[in-house]
Amino acid sequence: MTSSGWIIMFVSVLGVTALLLWCIIKVLKTPEEAGHLHGFEQEPPDVTTED
Repeated sequence: MTSSGWIIMFVSVLGVTALLLWCIIKVLKTPEEAGHLHGFEQEPPDVTTED
């Protein structure tokens, strides 16, 4: 492989690794995000609590 190929591969792997680490740190360091789950219903839509 040529030197430019090694450079492109190194930059790509480094970028993806940095993005993965940033996402993991973001999830672990933001405790209040657990209360903001979007698209998750707490009870099924066929259950009514109006009795």
